[in-house]
Amino acid sequence: MEPEMNQELEIDIVSLIKVLLRKWWLIAATTVVVAVVAGVYAYVMLDDVYTAESSMIVQVTSDSESDYTNLLTGQRLVDTYTEIAKSNRVLDELIDNLDLEYSKAQLRNMIAVSSVNNTLIIQLDVENTDPVLARDIANEVVDIVKDLSADYENLDNVGVLDVAATPTSPSGPNRMLYLAVGILLGGMIGVGIVLAIEYLDKDIKKGKDIEKYLGLRLLGTIPDYDMDEEVL
Repeated sequence: MEPEMNQELEIDIVSLIKVLLRKWWLIAATTVVVAVVAGVYAYVMLDDVYTAESSMIVQVTSDSESDYTNLLTGQRLVDTYTEIAKSNRVLDELIDNLDLEYSKAQLRNMIAVSSVNNTLIIQLDVENTDPVLARDIANEVVDIVKDLSADYENLDNVGVLDVAATPTSPSGPNRMLYLAVGILLGGMIGVGIVLAIEYLDKDIKKGKDIEKYLGLRLLGTIPDYDMDEEVL
C-alpha cells in the first residue's frame, strides 16, 4: 500500500512540475510585472536616507574606587544616558531648539542610540532624508544630553567624543533588496496563479481523472494520434 502511495505522490509531483513548465510564460510575466512595480517604488518613490553619526563618552574616575568598579559604574551610566537621549524631555527640547515639525514618535524612529561593544562610548545615529538636518539633530541631541546631565547628581560625567558631520552619500534605502524581494514575490505569485488555475480547472485530462471524479473504472485510453502524419 505504501509503495503505491509513494508512486502516486511522485506522479503528482511530476504532473505539477509539467503544469508549471507548461505555464512558464505566466509565471515569467507575473514576475516581471511585480519586479517592475517594486523597482519603480524603490528607485522612483523612495527618497534617499542619510545617516549622521555622533558619539559621547562616559568618564568615571573615582580615586576611592577600583578601576573595575569605575568600569561597572560607567557601563551602568551608558544605559542611563541611552535612555535619556530618547526621553520626552530631550525630544521636547530638541523640537524647540531646532524648530522641528516632527512629533516625538517620529524623532524616536530617526534616532538610534547604543553602546559600542560594551565600552563607555555611546553611539548616536540619526536618519533623515535631509543630510544637514540629520547632522543638526545628532549634534543637538548630544549637546542636550550633556547639558541635562549637569542637572543631576553623579551624571555630569559625559562628554562629546565625535561631532556629527554632514553625510555626503545616502545610507539607504537598500533598493536592490526591494528589487530582489519583488522578483521573489512575483515568482511566488505566478506559481500561485498557475496552481489556482489548475485547481479550479475541472476538465478531465487524464485517465485517472475519470476514476477520481466519476467513480468509473477505466478500461483503456486512446493515445494521441496524428492523422496527417499517418496519411503521408
